[in-house]
Amino acid sequence: MYKRMQKFAGREKESAFLWGARQTGKSTLLKRLFPDALYYDLLLSEEFERFYRNPSLLREELTAGHLPKTPVIIDEVQRIPFLLNEVQWLIVNKNLSFILSGSSPRKLIRVCCITLSLV
Repeated sequence: MYKRMQKFAGREKESAFLWGARQTGKSTLLKRLFPDALYYDLLLSEEFERFYRNPSLLREELTAGHLPKTPVIIDEVQRIPFLLNEVQWLIVNKNLSFILSGSSPRKLIRVCCITLSLV
């Protein structure tokens, strides 16, 4: 793997998306830059299943104890687009920061547009 030059300076208090093609090192980069961050990998079937069935588990888990000081990382977030509602609530109401990564922002855009048109 090539050494990445990307830095996330100042991202400790902000939220961001990190999009890119599959197998380009996004997850590896985030794990190296934020080794102490709470990390949710939605490629793991047990992680995917529990958040797919109940997205509010994210809010429940993150507000149950001490709030994380580092960004919360959710990898492959496009797999559960409705998780973004919980993320937004946590950003606005609990001042948490997130880094959301994935390979297909089109899936999120498509689901979010459909949801908005139904409202």
